[in-house]
Amino acid sequence: MTRETYIRMTENTRRVCAHLPGGAAFLRAPTYLCALVYLLALGHLALAGDARFLRALLVPAVCFGTVTVLRPLIGKQRPYDRYSAEPVGSYRPGKGKSMPSRHTASAAAIAFAVMYVFPGWPVAAAMLALSALIASLRVLSGQHDVSDVLAALALSAAMSAIGYLL
Repeated sequence: MTRETYIRMTENTRRVCAHLPGGAAFLRAPTYLCALVYLLALGHLALAGDARFLRALLVPAVCFGTVTVLRPLIGKQRPYDRYSAEPVGSYRPGKGKSMPSRHTASAAAIAFAVMYVFPGWPVAAAMLALSALIASLRVLSGQHDVSDVLAALALSAAMSAIGYLL
């Protein structure tokens, strides 16, 4: 992505956000929804005394921890720092590294956890769509490059496959 493409993309997103309730803060709504669904799924498992609770808790936690460790090792700059341009929404210049996207990795890991708890196409379609929306918003808001979110999705898919299929 070039600086011009980045500026054009974030300007378009900023224009859309101007018409949303809460403005750019509205972009966080899918992330909060994903966390809520995850907490409800964990609550369901806990109340039912379901043995899958520990796995559904640990796999996303390990994924989150892995991404947190990888980011400074990879050391990729966020697009807004690289292009010296303001992303959509609140931000701090120089705030951390961008690859892989932690929001995207967490959303995907949560999607796979919820699919593990509630197998079936309707849940799978809804959770995969939600994690794809979160990944897209991370790019459209200028927080991450496409490669950051694709790496996060691949990492979460691989770790979840290992965590739930073993």
